[in-house]
Amino acid sequence: MKIIEFLHGNELGGMEKFCLDLSNALSKEHEVLFVGDKVFKKYFDDSVTFKALDITKSRNNPLFLWRLFNIFKDFSPDIIHVHKQKSIQIMKRLEIFLNIPYVATKHDTQIKKSFYGLTYAIVISEEAKKNIESKYLFKIYNGISYEIPEKIVLPRVFNIVAVGGLRKVKGYDKLIEAVSKLEFPYHLTILGEGSERVYLEALIDKLKINDKVSLPGFRSNIKDYLYSADLQVISSFSEGFSLAMIEGIFYTKVLMSTKVSGCIEILPTNFLVNEEDFTQKIKDIKEHYELYQKEFRKIKERYTTMLTMQNCLEEHEKTFKEIIALDKVSKE
Repeated sequence: MKIIEFLHGNELGGMEKFCLDLSNALSKEHEVLFVGDKVFKKYFDDSVTFKALDITKSRNNPLFLWRLFNIFKDFSPDIIHVHKQKSIQIMKRLEIFLNIPYVATKHDTQIKKSFYGLTYAIVISEEAKKNIESKYLFKIYNGISYEIPEKIVLPRVFNIVAVGGLRKVKGYDKLIEAVSKLEFPYHLTILGEGSERVYLEALIDKLKINDKVSLPGFRSNIKDYLYSADLQVISSFSEGFSLAMIEGIFYTKVLMSTKVSGCIEILPTNFLVNEEDFTQKIKDIKEHYELYQKEFRKIKERYTTMLTMQNCLEEHEKTFKEIIALDKVSKE
């Protein structure tokens, strides 16, 4: 197949990382063109063709739309796979002229008008189905490629790790406040970068826990931190299908999460928590650690195959072929 992956945006978060990884995986067997901001170029394998898009131009700009139309038309793909709301808004303007089937993936559970009135759509969780309207709807879980982790040196206490951009939706302020109330030796490491850094640093200072909480920024060896820590926490208020959760299933010893989309489909209730109960839940995990670790191993055994990039790749290939076939029939 000839496939275009189209992403309008320039931030590198979990969703964007998944798009890049999927493009690389697809390019091993298919001809893939990725259209997006120049910031993403360095993350692609040589097998992916890349076209830089100046996203500073308004998506209503006629010259911007004309250039994008010609990029799509010249590549002549069998299907276009789009991500994020702005990408869909652009495709809705161009689809009548392109006459090429496209499918939009909804990576979160928020209500967005662009995801209504679609012909083909993919969701990454059951919860995401509630805020989308599409004639044909497919569900495909995200996946990652397993890499062998390495043990790293962490403080010789109960080590807690959280992964994700320093944004308000991640709930890190609630997590930091919760760990400040723990009465046993611990260290919390939050891996990520973002707009909330100054606020979170001030909160850590205020609570006088600078020696117990660290914000080392973005790290490329997240798997090593998860593998070496005692507990991973997802404290988010909203998620689509968290890559941090998938990484946790592959690498961490015990994972606890708020009741967000994706996690509520995969994790048993004993590993789910309300934000006001963070402190007590961490304390309970610490006190009954072997039991939690034993139960989490069962989750690993059940889901590691399902949540691989290979499985995700195969599901996308099958879905793309089905959409191409449906589109062909609709035009006959």
